[in-house]
Amino acid sequence: MKKSLPSYQSTHPYWKQYQAFFPKEVRLDDDTAPEEEWWELNGVHLHIDRLPAPESPIKILFIHGAGGNGRLLAPYARMLQRHGYEVVSPDLPPYGLSYAMSGTRINYELWIELLVSVIEREFEKDGKPIIVLGSSIGGMLAYHTSARSKHVKGLIATTFVDTSNQEMRDQLAPNRLVSRAGKRMMDLFPGLLDDVRISVKQVSRMQLITNNKDLTRLIMADRQAAATRIPLELLRTFFNKKPEVSPEQFNQCPVLLVHPELDPMTPIRFSQSFFDRLVVDKECVILEGAGHFPIEQPGLKQLEAAVLRFLQQIQ
Repeated sequence: MKKSLPSYQSTHPYWKQYQAFFPKEVRLDDDTAPEEEWWELNGVHLHIDRLPAPESPIKILFIHGAGGNGRLLAPYARMLQRHGYEVVSPDLPPYGLSYAMSGTRINYELWIELLVSVIEREFEKDGKPIIVLGSSIGGMLAYHTSARSKHVKGLIATTFVDTSNQEMRDQLAPNRLVSRAGKRMMDLFPGLLDDVRISVKQVSRMQLITNNKDLTRLIMADRQAAATRIPLELLRTFFNKKPEVSPEQFNQCPVLLVHPELDPMTPIRFSQSFFDRLVVDKECVILEGAGHFPIEQPGLKQLEAAVLRFLQQIQ
């Protein structure tokens, strides 16, 4: 890794404060923290966290959502590593430590391209099957990515946020001024507005990211997470994204939906409507007592059990 590039370990210790909200067995410290890698592609310096497991029969690509980054998800990744699975968690720019080089447009299409490229790179290393696991809006991002990559053998999501649905856009945004009038302005004047950066907290219901007020406050103050400022181009292209492959035509791989029961940010009915249209082998597990960012029991244990069962069926 280039010495000049930032590191969670040396320059961004904020992530350590998240550990207190997780069970002791999956908390991370300096000795168990992910290995950090950098990869330059598509005009991006992409930061990647890796929790290695050389004997792992498969690899898991863990995709964060709109208020997070790869390191925020590391305790969940640690949970899987403890069972012998290797997990790779990139930061999607401008979140985490990843950043775009001059002249690179940050939009939703770039995110999909980056994830497909990471899958190709990982598969070329050792030919191990890839499972994509998406948290929050990362669930739908995992779906878009799976539709493009022949190497994906399983898809796990905590939610399916289909923003081609107006009701879904209304749910995600803080008000209809953003989800309707704001979207219309972005669509009409992309040349004027695409480069404008705005806090993700201003265009989402980020205060609902967890059901624990202390953890929510921490995430919303983190400049690598929910305090990130995003270009409106990313928001515009996210709102306008339609599935390239409809759920009725999706045949890439089996699907597991592990949806939190008490999720005010993306209630189950939105994910259920998309999930029900899928025709592949699929399972839905409701995480009892868990919020959008699932840290509560028994939901967290149910998440672990469901994911492990799914992985064992695939490998």
